[in-house]
Amino acid sequence: MHVFERILGAAGPMVRTLRRCEAGGTMMVFALLTVPVVGLVGFSVDLTRSSNAKADIRSALDASLTSAALSGKDRFSEAAQTYFTSNTADLASHNPVAAFTITETSSSTIYRGTASAGVPTTFAALLGVNSIPLNMSASVTMPKASGEACIWVLDDNANHALTMNSGAEVTAPTCSIQVNSANKHAAAFNSGIDIDFAEICVVGEGVTNNYGPIEGLKTSCPARPDPFAATMPTVSPGSCDYSSKNYNGGNITLHPGTYCGHMNLNNETNVNFMPGLYVLNGSKWNANGGTWTGNGVTFYFADKQSGIQFNSAVTSSLTPPTSGDYAGIMMFEGPGLSKSNFVFNDSADFQIEGLIYLPSRNAIYNSNSVWRARQLTMVFNTLKLNQTTWTLTPGTNSDTHETDDGELRISS
Repeated sequence: MHVFERILGAAGPMVRTLRRCEAGGTMMVFALLTVPVVGLVGFSVDLTRSSNAKADIRSALDASLTSAALSGKDRFSEAAQTYFTSNTADLASHNPVAAFTITETSSSTIYRGTASAGVPTTFAALLGVNSIPLNMSASVTMPKASGEACIWVLDDNANHALTMNSGAEVTAPTCSIQVNSANKHAAAFNSGIDIDFAEICVVGEGVTNNYGPIEGLKTSCPARPDPFAATMPTVSPGSCDYSSKNYNGGNITLHPGTYCGHMNLNNETNVNFMPGLYVLNGSKWNANGGTWTGNGVTFYFADKQSGIQFNSAVTSSLTPPTSGDYAGIMMFEGPGLSKSNFVFNDSADFQIEGLIYLPSRNAIYNSNSVWRARQLTMVFNTLKLNQTTWTLTPGTNSDTHETDDGELRISS
């Protein structure tokens, strides 16, 4: 029964006694009314004390949750109890007791606490109410890091828009993948893979999973539009500066300009790229072995026929410009191209940086492609990994998922 109802209940018999009393005077009436009136007035004092005590205990509960959550999941319960005991030391007469639990969701860790206590009464005790019970709860939500987007897969309805097949090994603990396909099988993860991402966010409601539990995998995510489409520079290919070249081994130096026709780099040709923009217009390059080196280099593919295919263990060390129109861009393509495949067959040690922006390409990485990226962001139409070993960190131009990493949100 509510405390106030108990007080009214205690006063009821006295009121009924007054009604039955035919004799007596003012003193009798006053005497009979004194106890309930004093009790009711005194109860307001007790209620104020209990309200203040509740505020103090709630504050102690919130502070304990916040401090313990920062200690991490493994130590949370023990730390929370320690903090709560310390924070309520001055409230020992109320016998405060707390309990703590953890709830995990795909996007956050929720630290919960409940507390109870009893505030002894003074005036209300005259009416048989010896204590006022207090109960409260609170929670602290710590969002999990979603990572910065390293890979964008843009096709909005492809089946298995993202596919990771046997032999795919990707270490990217600070990266996320955004898969915009709304297909009910938008992504496929097959056995024999080893992947480590902060988050894989798939718009579709399901995936084909022959791998097992995947930490950070989320389905039914909101679609995220292409973050770079409006920011890419415009290129006019111009007339051809170089046409249909063939190189067979040795050391060569290539210069910026417009390349037309096929170019074959055979027998482990070692290529040094001078800084600048390399425009491929109707030009397909095949690299068979060798090394590619260059700083301040950008490749532009003017049409769907243009591209680079790496074969036979190509080793590279390439970085994009750090200033100017093409700052941070390693590869990009002309706008509005129809879909086509872009195949990376083999690379022994591919070290690159910057943005690879190929939104029309169905990228396929085969045959032991080894990529070590210091700062890399990739945008494709679809992406398939076969026999690949990647180590990725986010590129400087990548979009960041909005998170509150490390920020605690308290709910009472």
